[in-house]
Amino acid sequence: MLLSPKYIYTKLIILVSLVFTILSCDKTPSNSPLSTVPNDTTAHGIFICNEGNFQWGNASLSFYNSTNLSTQEDVFKSNNQRALGDVLQSMSILGEEAYLVVNNSQKIEVMNAKTFKSTATITGFNSPRYLLSLDSDKAYVSDLYEKAIWIVNLKSKQINGKINIPSWTEEMVYRNNKAYICGRTSKYVYVVNTLTDQLIDSIDIGYGAQNMVLDQTEKIWVLTVGKAAIAAQLHCIGTSGDLVNSFTFSNGSIPNKLICNPSKTKIYWINKDIYVMNIDANQLPATPIISAEGKNFYAIGYNPNQKEILASDAKDYVQKSEIYRYDTVGNLKGNFKAGINATYFYSK
Repeated sequence: MLLSPKYIYTKLIILVSLVFTILSCDKTPSNSPLSTVPNDTTAHGIFICNEGNFQWGNASLSFYNSTNLSTQEDVFKSNNQRALGDVLQSMSILGEEAYLVVNNSQKIEVMNAKTFKSTATITGFNSPRYLLSLDSDKAYVSDLYEKAIWIVNLKSKQINGKINIPSWTEEMVYRNNKAYICGRTSKYVYVVNTLTDQLIDSIDIGYGAQNMVLDQTEKIWVLTVGKAAIAAQLHCIGTSGDLVNSFTFSNGSIPNKLICNPSKTKIYWINKDIYVMNIDANQLPATPIISAEGKNFYAIGYNPNQKEILASDAKDYVQKSEIYRYDTVGNLKGNFKAGINATYFYSK
């Protein structure tokens, strides 16, 4: 039977339309970069600070939606049409504002934590590291080169002054109108009265305080890197300001990236592998909870929504990091990509 030209033309149009309909379906995998803000801007997730490479200006911020397990890469740039800067060190969220500490760009970028839109830029730092909020109006910022703590007005988004500290400064915690500050190139943790902004005390901790967390009982845990003949140590500072416990690592250990679980009953750190310790333990753990198995662990975080440990593998420090998801006993659950040198996790 011969088919009429009109019949053939009609069938061809239907076929072409069907092909275009199939091609237009969304095939984007969950780990692919996305350029738009998620529809649910209140969704729980984890911000991942990616350092990038020093002086390459390729720092980035990833967002992992822990509800639907999707990932957005470089959310600051894609929502503000400009690069974030050089070396994203850390971040904090205060209310609806996220403070992104961009170390080698000597600034803090402020953005809306829901929309990822820039709202301000705080400048004037030397080499900022971490921001510690004291109340809704004031924060301290540590610094690599300044040997001081910057005082920042969170309302005006400006530096109000600084407190001289005889060391490069790193992580900080706040307790009872006092800021406890890691002195990275000294043997002390420094104590500042946050009401007067005065340095009032120093606590001898060996050498090289780098990481610090506050536990459930209001005790402060400090991880030091040591140097030469001084071993790395883990210290516990009691509520009175005195050392109540100290643990010494074996020779050659370089522990770092100390964090707490959400209930603040356990602490975790990287020493090539990943270790966990109860806050009432009387000795360091002998075996890791997660073995590196060839991975280059660079940072760890905790996802409270999925009750999982996150660990970044920096690989060769040039390609994108791989983020591994583990349950609380160390079993691998999955993995996804983030930016280059993922260095800091922050739960939203």
